[in-house]
Amino acid sequence: AHSLTLATPNRVAMSHACAARHSCSSVVAVISHRGRAALLRRFSSAARAPPVIDLSPLRDGGLSSSSPLVREVADACEQWGFFQVVNHGVDEDLCARAEEQQRAFFALPMEVKECMRRSADNSRGWYNDELTKQRRDWKEGLDFGSTPPMDWSLADADARNGTLDGYNRFPPADLLPSFRPTMLEYYDALAGVATGLARLFSLGLGMPADFFEPYLRRTQHTSYLRLNYYAPYTGEDPTQLCISPHKDAGFLTVLRQDVGCHSLQVRDRQGPRGGG
Repeated sequence: AHSLTLATPNRVAMSHACAARHSCSSVVAVISHRGRAALLRRFSSAARAPPVIDLSPLRDGGLSSSSPLVREVADACEQWGFFQVVNHGVDEDLCARAEEQQRAFFALPMEVKECMRRSADNSRGWYNDELTKQRRDWKEGLDFGSTPPMDWSLADADARNGTLDGYNRFPPADLLPSFRPTMLEYYDALAGVATGLARLFSLGLGMPADFFEPYLRRTQHTSYLRLNYYAPYTGEDPTQLCISPHKDAGFLTVLRQDVGCHSLQVRDRQGPRGGG
């Protein structure tokens, strides 16, 4: 899984083991490269499952509050706060390159990742000690995100890139030369999905499509991309989860579905449901 959290916009994660139930305060959209029909077949045995929404009309433009796609997204937000999207426009080759780079990053020696560990004065970087609901997660992660100038050509440690939560940190270019450029390209692509979804939210609320855009401009929002690695559990506690049940912060989370791991659950008003 990958998650881009839009804080007023975006979040990205890589899933190799079980994640936990997801209860939404913000809206969570799971992007998938499987077709709508395949996803619907997978959920056909469930009496109730998160909706699968085709975003291709969004790219065609000309949407209004009465458009079927707008109504479909509004219903999903009202009833679930969570839905899956297909035909979202993120290039499959980019997704494959991003996943390849993530796997390479988490395979780096621990001493390399330790040099990027989050600290009291910089909450961006690598970590393996996060708590969810006062319980330690079984995962590794890497957080990076927007900067005030949103100029990726600047060095990450440039003073102009400083934020309230610190500076972006990436692995050394001599170890993973393609990591930073690939992940920044991926960040921008997911931010584009998030911006399109925000337009649908606006229309679904009966407001102009660009209502949220002053807050989601490239240099305005505080979105970040989170890469999560859920390693196979090797402990003895049968109650251990990779992440405890939780609600996401922020306006919107865009979560990339891991095709090889189907442990994500989402809780609706009637209880937990399979999510992929």
